[in-house]
This record gives sequence, structure tokens and C-alpha cells, in this order.
Amino acid sequence: MPDHLKAALVDDWENVTKNQQLVPLPHKVPAETLLDDYLAFERPHREEGSASLDILEETVAGLREYFNKCLGRILLYRFERPQYIEMHELWETDDKYKSPIETYGAEHLCRLLVTLPELISQTNMDQQSVNRLRDELAKLTAWLGKNMVKYFVSEYETPNSEYSEKVRGV
Repeated sequence: MPDHLKAALVDDWENVTKNQQLVPLPHKVPAETLLDDYLAFERPHREEGSASLDILEETVAGLREYFNKCLGRILLYRFERPQYIEMHELWETDDKYKSPIETYGAEHLCRLLVTLPELISQTNMDQQSVNRLRDELAKLTAWLGKNMVKYFVSEYETPNSEYSEKVRGV
């Protein structure tokens, strides 16, 4: 992962845990859109029908699946949980909001990317597949590092006191 993405993750951690701020949701560019943009960028570099293209598409599909499954369980800081609960209620009642990947953005996707090695170690993937996945993720993170301004929020929001009280009660 590029150093400036690592720095963004450190800033993200500080904003949420120390400054008690939140990434505004729904995100200006949801992770779903980010991954679609990456596919649109990377597809022309792959031969149609090739194993390379299949691996790219499978990797992105896997990231979408892992993101939706992992967000509520392992990608959130304690301070973000009430916000997640609010969003979860919207996903069930409002057609405009459908899922985590369509609501959360690059900050949370990067948290997934740094968690993936541990998650992958718990699967039965063979070493060759793990190496291919690592290569694909390196390309994605390099691309994301070059496009950070477009995908990361520039400012976190400070929630109201009612929200902070919810956190203390969670």
C-alpha cells in the first residue's frame, strides 16, 4: 500500500477515534462507484476473455462481497457504530440506500484492504491464488493512491451531542 494511503488511514483513525468525527454518509463517492471506476480504468489494459481480465473481475467482485460482509463486523471503530445502525435501518426501509458498499467510501474500503491479509489467511486459498490477489490489490491501491483527492472526503463531520451520548451508551 502506498505510504500516502497509509497516512490517510492514520488520519482516518485519528479523526474517528481521537477527534470523534465521522465520515459523512452517504459517501460522496461510494466504494461501489470507486470499484466501478477502477474496473473502467483497468479493463482496457486486459485482453478480452483472458485469465487476467477474469482475475480482475473476480477480485473486484470479492472485494464487494467482503466489504458488505465485513463492514459492520470488523471495519468500524466504536464511535461509528451508531451511524452504522442508522444506515442499516435506512437500507431496510429506503430504496435510495441499498447496502454498505453503496453508502460507505474509500476510507472504509482501505480499512478492508489492510485487513485482507488476515482474512485471506483464514481461507483455503492456495499460494498461487494468494499471489495473484496480492498483485491485483497492489494495482488497485496504486491507482487509488493516485486518485485519492477524488475518492476520499476532505472533511469529517462532527456529530451532535445526542450522537455522542448514544456512543457512550453503546
